[in-house]
Amino acid sequence: MQDIWQISSLSQDDLILHILPGIGGRLWDITYKQQSLLFQNNDLVGHQPDLSSLENLPTRSPQFAFPLWGGEKTWIAPDSLWPDGGPYPVLDSGSYEIVFQDEQQITIQSQICNISQLQIERSIKLGDDARITISHKVTNHGLEDRMAGIWSVLMLDHPTQIGVVSGPQTVTPIFGKPDGHYRVADSKLICVCETLAEFKIGADNPNGRVVLKLGEKNNPIWMACLTKPPSPHATFAHDHSLEIFNSGDYQYCEAEWHAPAKMLKPNESTMFEQTFIPWSGEQIPDKLKLTPQEMELMSCMS
Repeated sequence: MQDIWQISSLSQDDLILHILPGIGGRLWDITYKQQSLLFQNNDLVGHQPDLSSLENLPTRSPQFAFPLWGGEKTWIAPDSLWPDGGPYPVLDSGSYEIVFQDEQQITIQSQICNISQLQIERSIKLGDDARITISHKVTNHGLEDRMAGIWSVLMLDHPTQIGVVSGPQTVTPIFGKPDGHYRVADSKLICVCETLAEFKIGADNPNGRVVLKLGEKNNPIWMACLTKPPSPHATFAHDHSLEIFNSGDYQYCEAEWHAPAKMLKPNESTMFEQTFIPWSGEQIPDKLKLTPQEMELMSCMS
């Protein structure tokens, strides 16, 4: 019998990626300089999910009709098409197959979803310069056209600050009470997630660059996420290219990236790639090439 909780790892110096193919093909954790950066829901660790009755799993957030496993995963937007208010079970909680693995990369593939006829393939690569690349691919195996937007969700431990520079910034409250948890000034958005308070906001990320400050103020880990800037004419399934969620029940928040939505014809695929670069201390990696506005953003997050 397959052990769905078996971890595969990629490592380089102070950086370790922990991949969990058996639970929705997740990047289960990122360990950098011995510090865990991602949230894992210990209430669910070790449980064997029955995809037909996921509502029976333990949860402190019964308002959400799906298990909050943790880690980083690929969802399909829009959520208005989700069955029974939750992500497609085969894609979010089912087991993924390892189709390629070496010392620097692992590629995992879901089963074809019996509801949407979509299949997800995820490639996670660790570069020589502590560069983490996550490539998402979604393919329509159905007989009809299917709307799909790749939606990357990164679950982060409290405390976390999420910052973005994006020109004239308009923040859209989606639910909950976000007031007091974010601020916008001079085209910069900073969202502070450090307490239990349920809310979600949407924002624009036209430059494709997000800065994360993770952990306590006296010893934080920084991480940047770089994506291809979207076309000015791109449309998104949730109207924004970036969403931020904070939990009122668990000590975590989410940074959520949306690729442009696409109507997939039968056998057609869509792809989205992210690059994450972690660092600590005052020495910012030269490869980031931060702009003066981004340097100012980081100063405001300190």
